[in-house]
Amino acid sequence: MKVLYGLLAILLVQACASGTTTVLAPAKSEARFSSASIETGDDTVAVEDGLAEYYEEKLREYLYAEDGFSEGDELTIRYRFIQLDKGSRAARYIIGFGAGKGELTIETVFLDSEGVEVARIQSGGEIAVGFAGGSFREAVAKAAEKTADYARENLLAG
Repeated sequence: MKVLYGLLAILLVQACASGTTTVLAPAKSEARFSSASIETGDDTVAVEDGLAEYYEEKLREYLYAEDGFSEGDELTIRYRFIQLDKGSRAARYIIGFGAGKGELTIETVFLDSEGVEVARIQSGGEIAVGFAGGSFREAVAKAAEKTADYARENLLAG
């Protein structure tokens, strides 16, 4: 019985955030880079203070991790928020079962040093449940992770 309670406690503490990637223009096969910089584009939705900064912080963490990109200007990663609905943390906590789900979509364009587009994707994140309704920042972090994963898997020089 203690094991069951322990597993239940772990499930309640963890947020259930997920992420997706939609490729709009696949990476050109010859496009491989060792260094990258990050810049913001023009968001199409209102983004509360701190949320864009948090996204970029997480994106940097994932991109520049061990065996990743170095900071530099071979590749420019330009992102913008195109959809954002924080949902209701209270509904996620009280009702659960997907009620109050929060989600966001970020469009990212990858540009070479000449400013030529080499790939374009949309990364999404969502939070449906979690301890005390889960933090929307978990969804933001998932979207950043998906963006970095795509860049590392498809554009990083080998």
